Amino acid sequence: MTAVGGSETSGLQRAFADELTARREAADMSRAKLAEVLGCTRQWLDKVETLKSSASSALADDLDTYFATGGSFRRLWNRFDDARKQGLIPRGYRPIIDAEQSANRISVFEPVVITGLMQTEDLARLMHQSAERPEQTDELVAIRMERQRLLDRPDAPWFTLVMREAVLRDLPKALKEQQCKHLLDRLENPKISIQIVPREEPAFTAAGFHLLSFEDEPDVAYLDAAGGHGQIVSDFREVGLLAVLFNRIRATALSARESARLIHLISEGK
Repeated sequence: MTAVGGSETSGLQRAFADELTARREAADMSRAKLAEVLGCTRQWLDKVETLKSSASSALADDLDTYFATGGSFRRLWNRFDDARKQGLIPRGYRPIIDAEQSANRISVFEPVVITGLMQTEDLARLMHQSAERPEQTDELVAIRMERQRLLDRPDAPWFTLVMREAVLRDLPKALKEQQCKHLLDRLENPKISIQIVPREEPAFTAAGFHLLSFEDEPDVAYLDAAGGHGQIVSDFREVGLLAVLFNRIRATALSARESARLIHLISEGK
């Protein structure tokens, strides 16, 4: 892991390095001696203490064990890692990812792509490799897979996905069967519903959108946009209009049972 920029990540990285230096010097140990004890190289400890590289979780655990800190290095590293991941996520996506965590109902219409919460790892990887930062693909895919755990929590929100048939049919052949089977697997969760808008139905919008409901807060919407430039909509009138639009589109979709049959047929290349 290389050094990471950004005010919060840089501050946490510095705090980790300062704590490491303070503990090492209080023990009257050189970097070479500590590296020998920990089983790593002096050069790497040099880089961690001088902020040229960021620490690993394994180093944090080893430092906690050796200095008997009660987990302070690991806690610092966890905060740093959370901030680093947040920095990787395009600014436009951050509000929707945060809002999902407290929503009790999420409704999504997707006219173009499989929504992130329903993507297989292979599809997520392909999409990130085709985006602006292919060098960060592995980390971004891991973030997306972690985000999907939301739907498997004991208090998971009710999730409804409505998407056009073309979204599935336009998938690359090598990924289509796997993605379709993944959607069918997700339907085993009683809180997840997927409905497909047939090709012949004129359900067109400029972009997809999400509707989120909460226990004690007003509903909000999220409008998709290219390059992570989507935005949250909180005006109750605009959210209401999008809810009406969602219901009108959903009225053109196949039933959940018919949609599952169609997904199965598409997975077989029919």
